[in-house]
Amino acid sequence: MSYEDYEAALEDLRADALAWSDLAETFSAAKTIVAGCRLAMYEMDGIGHMLGAEANYNEAHTTIQGLADRAPTVFTEISDKLLDTKRRYEEADGYSQWLLDQG
Repeated sequence: MSYEDYEAALEDLRADALAWSDLAETFSAAKTIVAGCRLAMYEMDGIGHMLGAEANYNEAHTTIQGLADRAPTVFTEISDKLLDTKRRYEEADGYSQWLLDQG
């Protein structure tokens, strides 16, 4: 692996971390939108209620709300792990010697 390849790999880790961080921000905004999609009491007609559509909607909404609520945290953790991996590669004992060997 050349020095340029190594630097490109480290840059890829940084770029991927930024993408995950951007997703965390996006889902922070999206969870507010998802919360607003909750059905008001008796918003569906009696048929929809009797057929279970209201319960299905509410169950799906609860699942999606849970995912949207957790997404920013999970995506931030992924971003942090990628940045930590990059940092560890840069701080590795052999890194300085490897750079010197590359001339």
